[in-house]
Amino acid sequence: MSVVAYLGDKTPRELGFGTFRKTERPILSSTVDRVATVPYMHGAYDFGADLGPKPFNIECAFVARNSIQLQERVSTLAAYLLDGFGRPRTMPLIFTAQPDRRYMVRYSGSMPIDRVAGLGPFILPLIAYDPFAYSIYDLSEIDVDSMIMVDMDVPVDLTSTYSVSGPLAIPFTNFGSLNGAPVLEISGSFSNLSITIGGVETTYNTSMLGTLVLDFARKTARVGSTNVLRNTNRRFGALPVGDSIIVVNGSGLNCSLSIGLHAKYA
Repeated sequence: MSVVAYLGDKTPRELGFGTFRKTERPILSSTVDRVATVPYMHGAYDFGADLGPKPFNIECAFVARNSIQLQERVSTLAAYLLDGFGRPRTMPLIFTAQPDRRYMVRYSGSMPIDRVAGLGPFILPLIAYDPFAYSIYDLSEIDVDSMIMVDMDVPVDLTSTYSVSGPLAIPFTNFGSLNGAPVLEISGSFSNLSITIGGVETTYNTSMLGTLVLDFARKTARVGSTNVLRNTNRRFGALPVGDSIIVVNGSGLNCSLSIGLHAKYA
């Protein structure tokens, strides 16, 4: 069985090569430690750490009838990894063992190949500069008719759109293993709006009629293509792992609230 289910929107087989189990897939990426040392003091002050990019070295091989077909498949993969300007492009990487989540990766490094008759083994070096995996499903899109993996923890009767005409407390479950950054879409009208997520209150202080999109990952606020971040307090919380309450408040509320979330995993 292939280690990689999808690279971009194609399977390795569609791209003319196979992937194997010796693929390097680290548990976590390397840490970026923030420390300070002081002369004549043992040890160091620890100011915490972040995670660096996550590398993947995918063991692969082309299997072709002859050297001509081998070169055709090499050229196809080379073109697939690049954009129209010849720069490595970012695409989803989905492993067969976890088909419900993806990393966003691009080609990084070098890719020599051994050409022996119609056989071409090589290592495909990919890197995820965001080192975390995300669910391929947006929770706002899941319903009883959704085709989802049978071993996912997400119930198919999940509610993600709510009618808001007054103060509202919304129970919400983040099924990921890390805090999540939702995308909220508020359609309708209000005089002012307050949404508290993970103990952090986000406010919108101007009356609105239309559709407001608050992206908590990018920390943006838009109405259509217009940047309206200046109308907010520029504070964005995160959905804790497991169960929590989203609190909606404000005045003149006559709108609907849709909560989108791609669950985040270590």
